Amino acid sequence: MNNGFGYVFQGDASTVQSEYSTVSYLARGLYNYKNKYYLNASFRDDASSRIPAKNRHQQFWSLGGAWELSKEDFMQNVKQINFLKLKASVGVLGNQSAYASDFTTPLNYPSYPGLKPGVVVPFGQVLVTANLPAYRVNPDLKWETVNAFDIGFEGTAFDNRLHFEATYYNKVTKDMMTYVDLSSLGLDDQLENGGKLKNWGEEFSASWNQKVNQDLTINIGGNITFMKNKVLSVAADLPSGQIIRGFANNSSAEARTIPGYPIGSFYGYVVDGLYQSNLDILNSPPASSIGTYRPGDFKFKDINGDGVIDANDRTVIGNPSPDFIYGGTIGATYKRFNASIDLGGVYGNEIFRVWGSLESPFQRVNYPALKIDRWHGAGTSNWEPIISQADRFNYNGSTYNIEDGSYFRIRNLQVGYDFDPKMLSKAYIKNLRVYANVQNLKTWKHNNGYTAEYGGDATGFGFDFAGGAIPRIVTFGLNVTF
Repeated sequence: MNNGFGYVFQGDASTVQSEYSTVSYLARGLYNYKNKYYLNASFRDDASSRIPAKNRHQQFWSLGGAWELSKEDFMQNVKQINFLKLKASVGVLGNQSAYASDFTTPLNYPSYPGLKPGVVVPFGQVLVTANLPAYRVNPDLKWETVNAFDIGFEGTAFDNRLHFEATYYNKVTKDMMTYVDLSSLGLDDQLENGGKLKNWGEEFSASWNQKVNQDLTINIGGNITFMKNKVLSVAADLPSGQIIRGFANNSSAEARTIPGYPIGSFYGYVVDGLYQSNLDILNSPPASSIGTYRPGDFKFKDINGDGVIDANDRTVIGNPSPDFIYGGTIGATYKRFNASIDLGGVYGNEIFRVWGSLESPFQRVNYPALKIDRWHGAGTSNWEPIISQADRFNYNGSTYNIEDGSYFRIRNLQVGYDFDPKMLSKAYIKNLRVYANVQNLKTWKHNNGYTAEYGGDATGFGFDFAGGAIPRIVTFGLNVTF
């Protein structure tokens, strides 16, 4: 049985405490035939206090197998391969964690919601400030389950200098435990088992260790993970129309989880240029339902073709999840000198830039350099709108906010020297090492912000609020062992 307990101090005189329990029964079996055929199976029964009593118990299982091909007779003449294994697994996993509206605070008592303040209700002829439950209790809440499958191989070759591994994975999450914010519709928020999500892709890694001569050794390694995700469905009874809104429930900066698209997709208008003149406005579909506009403001595309620009013309405009992530290391040792470099990056994701494009303090006191190319007369720009605090029409979230989030970074660089222990023995020192280290030495990116990495929550991430600057850290060190 596992118990969870925690508390957080909030100010000088108050605390928040919570507790939950899980009980698990586990059975596992392993089988090995001739040290080259392997099979393992597991079964478990879990119960959690976080789940209502009627659905508290849930069974999960997994099955895995491996075949060590390098021990087969037909591989004995392949001298280059030292070890080769084929492996696969399939199973069902569970998740008991539900989160509040901020998507970070766990709900350890989902059947007993907290209170939300600031609600005004009539009491006779007097309006009284009251509290209401934070969300509607769901007595049918049940475990979130993940149906997972993977298959791959690993091995070593060329006198164990090369190690390589490749895996294909496929995961389908069902009955997702989702906090659904319906406040904008005048309805109670809901905690639902809402929908199905698919994640799939490939993972590859390889490393090479080469001893060039008696003094020089080189190590090179790298990995890359291709990842895709798609929302298959959300809760069928959601009054929001098969949509889960993330981060912001407004027209300025919004992420939506919609069936058929990646989770947390950016949502907004498609920019079709700028209005260059009043005649251009007259010859374009009217857009007065989303604000007052003039020459120099955005011209949005009529997505649904009804001849009017309104909220119905918003669509998916970006994906915050990358196509792939990658990394690598290079290390070298020459006599007692050694050096290593760690590299990494992502490719294919988008960032929603909020600063310098939507209303923010940055626009009231200063303007970013990109505003130099702003519209200031017919034909001067067809992308950077007019500078004006009054032109709130341009605060509508659109493809103007979307930037390329791909980047490549030198994450760490270290150079060191290990002194000869024989020379140190007279001072009763076993080891002495000096080194210099640089973190975040250099980042190559495409967006205008300080960095290309922006977190968030499960259904809303990748928003750039002009923060998140990553410092370059230079350190010098001395390690001594007596």
